[in-house]
Amino acid sequence: MRICSVCGTENPEQARFCLGCGNALADSPPAAQPSEERKVITAIFVDLVGSTARSEQLDPEDVKALVAPYHTRVRAELERHGGTFEKFSGDAILALFGTPKAHEDDPERAIRAALAVRRALAELNAEDEWLDLHIRIGIHTGEALIMLGARPSEGEWSAAGDVLNTAARIQSAAPTDGILVGRTTYLATKDAFSFKAAEPVQAKGKAEPVEVWEVVGTQDEAGPRPRGETALVGREAELGELLTFCDSLVEERSVGLAAIVGAPGIGKSRLLLELVGRLEGRFDVHWGKCLSYGEGITYWPVMEIFKSAAGILQSDDRETSAARLDAFLETLGTEDLDELRTIASALSNLIGIPTTPRGTYATSEISQAELHWGIRRALQLLARQKPTAIVIEDLHWAEPTLLELISYVLGEEDGVPLLLIGTARPELEDEAPGFLGREGRRRTVDLQTLGPEQAAALLTDLTGDAAFAETPFAAGLIANAGGNPLFLEETVRMLREEGLLDLERWQSEEMRYVPVPTSVQGLISSRLDRLETKEKQLAHHASVIGAVFWAGAVAHLGAPEGAAPEDPRPGLAELERRDFVAHLHVSSVADDQEYSFKHILMRDVAYGQVPKGRRAQLHLGFSEWVKSLPSSADEFVEIVAWHLEQACLLSREVARSPIEPPFREAATTLADAGRRAERRESLREAHRYYTRALDVLGDEHEELRVELRLRRADMAMMLGLVTEATDELLEVADDASKLDRVDVECEAMLLLGDIDQRQGRPTEAHDRLTEAERLASVADDPYLRVRVAFVLNTFVADHSGHLEQVIENLRSAIVTADEIHDHALVGEGHLRIASQLMSHDLAAAEAELRRCLKLAEDLGSHRIEAEATSWLGIVAYYRARPAEGERLCLQARMWFERTGDSYFQVQNIINGLAIFALENGRPDEAESWLREVLPVALQIGGWVVLKTYWHLVEALVARDRLDDALEIVAFAARSVPEEELHSRSWLLMAEALVATTAGESATATAAFAEALRLLEELDYALDAAEARFALARSLRVFGDVLGARVELERARATFVRVGADIRRDAIDRELEELVEGPAPTGPSTA
Repeated sequence: MRICSVCGTENPEQARFCLGCGNALADSPPAAQPSEERKVITAIFVDLVGSTARSEQLDPEDVKALVAPYHTRVRAELERHGGTFEKFSGDAILALFGTPKAHEDDPERAIRAALAVRRALAELNAEDEWLDLHIRIGIHTGEALIMLGARPSEGEWSAAGDVLNTAARIQSAAPTDGILVGRTTYLATKDAFSFKAAEPVQAKGKAEPVEVWEVVGTQDEAGPRPRGETALVGREAELGELLTFCDSLVEERSVGLAAIVGAPGIGKSRLLLELVGRLEGRFDVHWGKCLSYGEGITYWPVMEIFKSAAGILQSDDRETSAARLDAFLETLGTEDLDELRTIASALSNLIGIPTTPRGTYATSEISQAELHWGIRRALQLLARQKPTAIVIEDLHWAEPTLLELISYVLGEEDGVPLLLIGTARPELEDEAPGFLGREGRRRTVDLQTLGPEQAAALLTDLTGDAAFAETPFAAGLIANAGGNPLFLEETVRMLREEGLLDLERWQSEEMRYVPVPTSVQGLISSRLDRLETKEKQLAHHASVIGAVFWAGAVAHLGAPEGAAPEDPRPGLAELERRDFVAHLHVSSVADDQEYSFKHILMRDVAYGQVPKGRRAQLHLGFSEWVKSLPSSADEFVEIVAWHLEQACLLSREVARSPIEPPFREAATTLADAGRRAERRESLREAHRYYTRALDVLGDEHEELRVELRLRRADMAMMLGLVTEATDELLEVADDASKLDRVDVECEAMLLLGDIDQRQGRPTEAHDRLTEAERLASVADDPYLRVRVAFVLNTFVADHSGHLEQVIENLRSAIVTADEIHDHALVGEGHLRIASQLMSHDLAAAEAELRRCLKLAEDLGSHRIEAEATSWLGIVAYYRARPAEGERLCLQARMWFERTGDSYFQVQNIINGLAIFALENGRPDEAESWLREVLPVALQIGGWVVLKTYWHLVEALVARDRLDDALEIVAFAARSVPEEELHSRSWLLMAEALVATTAGESATATAAFAEALRLLEELDYALDAAEARFALARSLRVFGDVLGARVELERARATFVRVGADIRRDAIDRELEELVEGPAPTGPSTA
């Protein structure tokens, strides 16, 4: 047998052309293995009921007489509807829809075939009662691996997958003469058939019961369609053109053809519904639809049209149908009996119903010329009574004879307004040149894709929620749909049916990927299967590369090992002509041509057809092609990393991978991408890359794993995921010690010590930082020594004072960082010096921060620039430049958002933006800032939590919400680390403020005094001065003017020494008020 590479049909050895599709049969080596594809198919199992018991009682010849007509009729009906017979298994018959070629309506075809099988066996039983054949049918849709060109007659399997087993299990649960379908089949066909829910099938080997529905029958297709449920978007001009054309036909009493042409899913049906809706009332409308399968379908839409006009229903028996046809013929109003006889003969042969109108005689045979004349005359007589519109959908599936009939109808003017309306895909113009017209009595409108704004409007209409169209997911969905309305409609419908149409979920990171709806997948698959084998292979190879691809890469993937690649550009030109891809005018790869898929869904479906093992090979091959490009090592590192990663993951998904998975190379390349993201200061992206690298490695390569886990933990810490970071660092430190990786253990201990310090555990912090210092010495690594010096000296300054010695140590470490040319480390050192100076000498801190900004500019570091800018904003505020301070902190906030550095973002708000809002009489804004960062602060822990609570209490008191402030104080009291004096000082400040507001003088004074003691002990001069200022205001509220003056003067002395001019000026105003007027009536810290 010779297998056609285009359609998969088996042909005799001597055949030169395929008996199935007519294409030339290419010579191929007899030993060549059939190729494989993954496809969504629909499997149908048909089995006889009770055949085993009957066969036991029958002679073998009687068994054959029973089974043979069953096999013959069932197979014939399955194949007539486009199914591929797979095998007999006893009395069971398996057929597949969607292979070797897919059709967009394969699930629907399968159900129609099942209904036809049931009718055929009922007819057999009526012809021979002894047969008494009864069946069960199960249908299921799902993914399978298809062997293209397989020869079942020689024992080769053509499909494998769970879809086959599930269809068999569903069949076994079907009622006698019943048809059960699985969920995917039901969802794909519920608009075409009537169903009733059935009990889920407890299928053997299945973890969960299988949902099933029983087919009740078809929904009538002929007759007016309901008006579209969605709004007509972006088609106003085309609708106007069509309505003008229709009006001209009525005015001129003429016949014409209006054609709506466009790609699948572009909106032809929606525009047609709108057009017909506008014509209703003025026109009688009759509908027909071209079928893409089956025998005797040439005149199918014409038959539907006349059954609709005559009021003949699918459920009518022959006698009722004949009566209705007779009545219809009488309404045509012709008195010419010869004319009536020809019309009657034409329609009775068309519909398959005998009729003999008055004064005529019956005829069982009719020529095509008479048939066409009778059809045309009947339409003309209808239009004579009232303007008539004849709708024929899907003209691209019309047989040439039907197109000839339409042209014949258009060819004669009879002075009647007769409008033919058709929808078609662009391929009709290739298959029937000249049939469609754009002037005269043939008018064609070509539908283009929707623009982004139109697509967003459609999405709003589909979801009923304008906010949904504004989500990042919706933007991606609109981009992926490429302006195709069907893609949007079907995706929204799928989300709704699956219960996923939830605005909050799509605004989060939880949902990122949505599978291609089955209806859209079938539509694209059917288009792909109409391609020649070479072009289809090019599409498959391109899909592995991605939405954008290059001709050189496609050629590389298609070249046999050791052979020169063929030029793929002629095939890519054909794909472009068939509207799969677009040739881009600018290429990102020199001396190569760049292309893109027209829609990402086309790429996804083509990719899904490639078997996983083959995909792994192609991903690996493409990574090799990219690495061969004459570019810098890391220019395409993310692309190479992704393809190597896919090769590894796909290899894990199949039992026998055709490649040796490059696990280590993939992980190291992903790590390179992570380090590159770090250099760009994209912390979230870097965290994701390190996680992906670890996922690829699995449990192997322990040393590489511990390095990657360290990097991931570092990113988690900066992102504010402190619990995650701590847990991972504890394991990393332990594993690094076992592996004798002193460098990794040192960094882990250093980061753990830093976390302990931030979260208020000074004893643990001291122990871990001391151990990190020892390990850095053992490792003899200047980088590690500098990092340890930075963190350890910051710890000393925070807990023991010794500012001058700490700054001297930090400057010494900066010299070492400069010697090893680590400029980012130099910048970090200057930031640490500035942060220490903030509480003691604002002018010196500003000078240090200006130096940091220059370093950040030279490095191109947004992270250093953001930290320096944030601190500089706070300095500017204290140095009496409040507008500049707020502007700088807002700018820093934008940069922190970009880098994802949560720890410094929290500080930027609680030390800057929230204070500025409070100082300027905007407590509501301050509360908003603080509540925004509170969840992140709680994740970080330590003093930032308590300071956030302190300022939140200030904002609530300023808004006269004492009860809310008391509740926050209670929360704060449960969050204070036992050993962390700085955190305790902020709690005391909050307690003092609410006590002042509540009029509890002794409590307030005691709390302020204890906060002052702690802050002075810690040598936090600026914070201590702020506490004195707040104490003075509290004393003033309670009438202690002398005490208030003393505290104001002491606070002023500190502010002057530090250089906090804005506070000096505020205190001067307070002192003047103490002389000139009475005390204020309530507390204030602003």
